Amino acid sequence: MSGWDDLYPLVMPPSWVPGAAAGIVSLHLIQKLLFPYFWADLRYLLKVLMYGLKVEMYRLQGKIVTILDKFVKLAEKQPHKPFLIYEGKVHTYQDVDRRSNRIAQVFLHHGALKKGDTVALLMGNEPDFIHVWFGLAKLGCVVAFLNFNVRSRSLLHCISSCEPKMLVVGADLLGTLEEILPNLEEDVSVWIMTKDSTFPSVHTLLDKIEAASEDPVPVKRQSANNLKSSVLYIFTSGTTGLPKAAVISHMQFSISSRHRWMH
Repeated sequence: MSGWDDLYPLVMPPSWVPGAAAGIVSLHLIQKLLFPYFWADLRYLLKVLMYGLKVEMYRLQGKIVTILDKFVKLAEKQPHKPFLIYEGKVHTYQDVDRRSNRIAQVFLHHGALKKGDTVALLMGNEPDFIHVWFGLAKLGCVVAFLNFNVRSRSLLHCISSCEPKMLVVGADLLGTLEEILPNLEEDVSVWIMTKDSTFPSVHTLLDKIEAASEDPVPVKRQSANNLKSSVLYIFTSGTTGLPKAAVISHMQFSISSRHRWMH
């Protein structure tokens, strides 16, 4: 054996190596115990940062691609893929795209909306919330999401603070509309998701959607001029006072939605 050892002498690692290895193992175990999602969170953060850099490069190059642009492209690429499921019914990308086109056509011909106008949306959790939102976005409108749990004075404050040209109300929230209608500013056009109405000077939407075309509105209406321009107002519940709106830009919305639509 001595001859073998002379030919192949055993190399011993430096004295610090076992300690370093033990430290690494200990850190790994502590990370697994206290921060089990660290690496997954880090990977997600890096993806978001990379997408943010990509968006910023597009902005510097004058190329503006919004979430709506991406949705429309996906609807062309995968029309029959489920986009949302509500009460067991599947709504595909094509379904949502076509119905939102109908809504955009209604407001284009009946709503007198201009690009950049704000429209307040008071609707519950239903597919037409998405359809109306996308339809308005296709006209280049800024959409204000009103909290449907907010009533009377607080709701009027939300509407007046975002200065909408139009208010769209879901069929299940007509009672809330009735409370605020006498005090609503006269220059706000009110639309409800029904086929007929008992309210004076309130427009119905469902009947006009059925008669509207599914053709897309001109692309120039929906194109964004600036990624930093506002696209959404999202109101809080106002637990510490009157509700306030979080103002969301195209860039913020694109980055926050990257993991859903930007694959």
